[in-house]
Amino acid sequence: MYHHARKLFDEMPQLNCPRTILSFNALLDSCVRSERYDEIGGLFRELPAKLSIEPNLLSYNLAIKALCKAGSFDSAVLLMDEIEKNGIKPNTVTCNTLLIALYESQRISEAENLWVVMENRNIIPDLCSYNIRLRSLAKVNEVSKAIQFFEEIVKKGFKPDKFSYNTMIRMYIDEGNLEEAKMW
Repeated sequence: MYHHARKLFDEMPQLNCPRTILSFNALLDSCVRSERYDEIGGLFRELPAKLSIEPNLLSYNLAIKALCKAGSFDSAVLLMDEIEKNGIKPNTVTCNTLLIALYESQRISEAENLWVVMENRNIIPDLCSYNIRLRSLAKVNEVSKAIQFFEEIVKKGFKPDKFSYNTMIRMYIDEGNLEEAKMW
């Protein structure tokens, strides 16, 4: 997939198609979908200047996702800071991408710090953000904290979805408490 996307991207001028931020983002997305995370760094550093394209929030979010998938969490967090230096405000997608990666890699304190950063930067968490945290609590068998957090989600005005409930059900199944799982 990536090779075809790159070939087409390179051929666009001969086809009288301008290479824009949309085509650049499509190329970055092909890297992520093809798990060619190593390619994104070079593309991100070289192509925008060469083609006079300004990366947008989607460009940065794709690069952050690639860095997270490659296990370069520190670089991904630094890239989030770079976004703001370039006048672009990170959004919930940016933060959710980082939250997933940090929680899944057991970098809990960094993930919790990101919640503070979100609050300081006025990035409003969505239900997905809360589900990511809920899943993390369930994964480490923090049953009482997960229940408390589930209640907090409801108090904040969110309507739990199938992911919220599946997380709670899975947590009780993993614990061997089928009766409680049935209740959920």
